Amino acid sequence: MGKNNRCRYFLTLLVTVVYCYLMNAQDTVKEPEGTTSVKLSQQVMNPTTLAWQLQLEEFTIFKTHNQDGVAQNFRVRGIIPLKEGLLIKVPQLIRVIAFVNTAPDGTTGLGDVTLNQFFILSKKDWGQFGAGWNLQIPTATDNQLGSPQLAIGPAFTVTFTDLGKWQMYWIWENFFSISGNGKYGSSAFAILQPNIFYTWANGIYAGIEPEWQFDYKTGKVAIPMDFRIGYIWSGKLKYNAYIEPEIMAYRSDGYTRNLNDFGVRFGFRWYLPM
Repeated sequence: MGKNNRCRYFLTLLVTVVYCYLMNAQDTVKEPEGTTSVKLSQQVMNPTTLAWQLQLEEFTIFKTHNQDGVAQNFRVRGIIPLKEGLLIKVPQLIRVIAFVNTAPDGTTGLGDVTLNQFFILSKKDWGQFGAGWNLQIPTATDNQLGSPQLAIGPAFTVTFTDLGKWQMYWIWENFFSISGNGKYGSSAFAILQPNIFYTWANGIYAGIEPEWQFDYKTGKVAIPMDFRIGYIWSGKLKYNAYIEPEIMAYRSDGYTRNLNDFGVRFGFRWYLPM
């Protein structure tokens, strides 16, 4: 079986398993009394909430730096919660993230797959702290659509939830290449994601969650800014729909890891708490 087929089967299996689990669970989940609330919105947005999740997001990139044409990244993210791990006896979340991408010249195919595991190490009145690891697997069918190198690194998150209708959390992820360094050169970079949201009782929320990139080797950065407005409600499951335009506020000369100048994200997420 070729690389393309293996990746397609893996992506299809991931979506099918998580989606079927969520849909079948609707028959056993009690309908909540209220369909919207500040508490519900903050629970759904909190990255440390233990919940089965299926997240779909389309990022249409209308302007790519020094390139013509419209690009897109379609992301599928499945999240598996564990109340206690086999080796590390703390709550944890396992994330599997896959992409189908299109480059500005029309090249379309699979992007890289990322595996992420977060351990919830501390829960306090003010929020939570977690740490874990990332593994980026070079499954892209074309070098325009992902990295040709395997990369791994530590990740950390801290959430602040005792802020009234505001909520803030930070995610810091690191990626260090461990393959192809002789051919492509070693790679070492970080992604820092500040998330700041305000929630209303009617289920509407607004805020930012840009992914700021920093190259450890060159010191170059990419600083996009975005603005998300979304709506969270509950039925037999919990749901989150949003739209999020993004612009590149600053990019160091010669930085090529993120060439997106302007785009818009559209997302939909299903949640089933444990």
